[in-house]
Amino acid sequence: MTPWRNRLNGDPLPWLLEPENPPVRYRTLTAILGQPDDGPEVRTAQSAVATYPPVAALLAAQKQGGYWIGPDYYLPKHYGTFWVLDVLADLGLAAGDPHVWQGCEFMFAHQREHGAFCRRRRVPGQGVVWETQDAPCTQARIVRFLVQFGYGDDPRTQAGMGWLLATQRSDGMWLCDRAGGHGCLRATLDVLRAAALDPASVSHTAITRAATIVCDLLMEPRMGRYHVGDQWTILEYPYAGYGVISALDALARLGYTPKHPKIAQAAGYLLSRQLPDGRWPLDQSPPRPPFEIGEPGRPSKWLTLDALRVLKSLYS
Repeated sequence: MTPWRNRLNGDPLPWLLEPENPPVRYRTLTAILGQPDDGPEVRTAQSAVATYPPVAALLAAQKQGGYWIGPDYYLPKHYGTFWVLDVLADLGLAAGDPHVWQGCEFMFAHQREHGAFCRRRRVPGQGVVWETQDAPCTQARIVRFLVQFGYGDDPRTQAGMGWLLATQRSDGMWLCDRAGGHGCLRATLDVLRAAALDPASVSHTAITRAATIVCDLLMEPRMGRYHVGDQWTILEYPYAGYGVISALDALARLGYTPKHPKIAQAAGYLLSRQLPDGRWPLDQSPPRPPFEIGEPGRPSKWLTLDALRVLKSLYS
């Protein structure tokens, strides 16, 4: 048994591999068991992702223009276009899926010449105008799901990442247009999560500096000065805010190991949240997520999969 699996209370893999949830099965086969993308089991699981009832319902609800609900990509919060694409990117839809292409092209239509993605709104007497508010957290998550969907080398995606790297604050963090003595931990972690998937950005000095800051803040209480609540210990999915799993995932991808005391502390907490059977429970999900995630207090396949992926990265 591999070292990371020795740290589990039980074996959740048969549960994660159940065919009733093709996205989790697909990600478990590839990210946890290391099966090749062209393997027969992997191909079968991935081909079933689009017909998995929650995913199929989302894809069927897409409008002709490539968006969900309405043409404002951010609203309604937690289940508009931005939120739907953010979740779909984690599920392993096949590259070239027409729904993904339409959604991504809709998002690219909201990109300005400097690389940032901006919303448009109707103003009386002015018509439809671009918003000017900087939102690095939203920007970073857009870049991240574009990379996940296979657009990492697209010049438009790289322009979006370039805007992020160029707008880092002097303190090494990111913050929306609100003035403050400290940057925003959520926004900074969102940038790290995007950069960790982009080979061209992993070693950028802005990312190296930001990773040091996020690691130093890992598991610290009373984070209100960083424009966030106390969320490190809350196991939430989808990752609308910040938490121990998403932070450890990004930092592990950027080369951090349990030799760093803060990484060891966070990994220890994650391991302590295991149930006796080696599964992880859902503490909460955002209000009205794009599809039903599960019941708080019950074991979550989504969180268990991500927890295993983090532990494999840290302890293999």
